[in-house]
Amino acid sequence: MSQEVPVVVCPNCRSSPRRGARFCDQCGWSLAPGDAVANSDTDGRALLTPRDPGEEHGHDENRLGAEEAGEAGRELPEGADHAEPYGKPDGPGRSLREKVGGSFRTLVLWSGSPLLLLVVLAAAIARDNFRREDSQAPASLQNESVEAAPEVAPSLTLPLEIITPFTGQAKTTDFEIVSGGFVRPRGVTTSNGNIYVVDSDQGALFVLDSQGEQIAEVLHAGRRFVEPVDVAADAAGNIYVLDAGDGGQVSVHRPDGAFAEVLPVPASAADRSRGLDVDGEGRIWLAMTPALAVAAFDSAGRELLRIPTAFEGADLQPVDVASHPDGSVFVSTAEMTSVLRFSGTGELLNLWPLVVANSMDGPHLALDGEGTLYVTQPEQGGVMRISGDDAEDLEAWILPGGGPLKKLVGITAGEPGSLLVVDSENGSVYRLQISP
Repeated sequence: MSQEVPVVVCPNCRSSPRRGARFCDQCGWSLAPGDAVANSDTDGRALLTPRDPGEEHGHDENRLGAEEAGEAGRELPEGADHAEPYGKPDGPGRSLREKVGGSFRTLVLWSGSPLLLLVVLAAAIARDNFRREDSQAPASLQNESVEAAPEVAPSLTLPLEIITPFTGQAKTTDFEIVSGGFVRPRGVTTSNGNIYVVDSDQGALFVLDSQGEQIAEVLHAGRRFVEPVDVAADAAGNIYVLDAGDGGQVSVHRPDGAFAEVLPVPASAADRSRGLDVDGEGRIWLAMTPALAVAAFDSAGRELLRIPTAFEGADLQPVDVASHPDGSVFVSTAEMTSVLRFSGTGELLNLWPLVVANSMDGPHLALDGEGTLYVTQPEQGGVMRISGDDAEDLEAWILPGGGPLKKLVGITAGEPGSLLVVDSENGSVYRLQISP
């Protein structure tokens, strides 16, 4: 008689992740291969015991990155026996991962903390648990002809500028709490004079007025929301919600939040994806995290363009996407946490390394009316502004610590100089005033 294999259960949320997964699909808790398996619970399911039960799962990638860095002998601090000298010039054999690693070595974090610098170095090559086979998905999920971006890795002759982020004294900005009481808000947008927030743990879209008072709570979009993770608005005031759970879907809602329709994008495109945007042409952009790509769809669900984010073995997992009015596309990534800028045809133009973050609560993007990009730094408690392609075009703001602030994720631009940001851990929506 064959022995029944127990079902693995996440010790944090008690869901059943895929066998062999390194992180829980639902809450992101570390399920590293070296973790011990405890005795089965009363239901006969096996429980995983983390190596360090007191460690927050959101920072577990730092430990994994440190292990990989130690094996590679390339990302170690200065003074290590087998570390390469700093300042090694870019030679013809340098890969994108090595070039980014070189930029991380020179990165001075906003707070100036050497400890945080080591965290960035250690986590530059950390990996998440999304299924790698998804990255082999065909360019067209609808069997339609699409304009596919180049699938080949960029050569070292590509005019790629790796921009070191803000290295000067960080600015501090005050903020006010617009609304609270959420559980796990991850996405926010403004339109029609209202604020729209999606809460993944409550499985809901909330409609607030400009002062943060709740107008409506929407729980269904053709089905009960499972894991709404991002929200966007088009020029006509329609609201789009990305639900990453149970196969994924993108739903359209009227300004009052009432459900209108489900867009016929392939379920595999929305499944476990983390970011959503709607550009001025009405194209719906998805950051397809497990597929290692971002893609644009029309309102009929046809895929129009796909841009891969896997280069030379450096799998940059996209967590958000923003289409610029000039036709370029910005993408924020986890694992090797960064912001990428692509041309409208998918050519990689720039890369900005960022402070490490995981894919569940990764850095999100917002463009204001002037085309200036804002990026949340979830683990840093701040926001970066990118107004150009040079180092002097980067500015950073840190919110005062010690208060309710915990982890900034979703972001949207409000009135000129004003940003709305959601805190995924303390359930609040903040309004920030950013100087010109």
